[in-house]
Amino acid sequence: MLKVSASQRAAMSSAMDARRARELADAIHPELRAQRPDVMKAYAEDVAHGTILDTITQCYARGIRDEDQILNLCYIRFIINADVFKHESFAYILNNGLMHPYAKARHLILSFFAINAMRAGA
Repeated sequence: MLKVSASQRAAMSSAMDARRARELADAIHPELRAQRPDVMKAYAEDVAHGTILDTITQCYARGIRDEDQILNLCYIRFIINADVFKHESFAYILNNGLMHPYAKARHLILSFFAINAMRAGA
């Protein structure tokens, strides 16, 4: 009988996450370019794709798997031109140990857009 060791399972899981991240980055990149060409024109194709892939990888590492949330977090990253996960404005959300990863992402996204709406006077 064939047995898979824990290290082999971890390697297969890591490879599967990397493949999913690449596929999702390939899907998100053209969508961001189509939705917000004004924001995305400042980024070269390869830089934008790498940034999207990095954001997806960080989302996966934090347990954020919802594709719409990942799309929004990528969008926010391009708008603020900084790593969302290292930005001090969002640290209180991301470091909250009581919140589920889905709730953290949703809260971060809603907070970002609410702050922008308040600044715009809406």
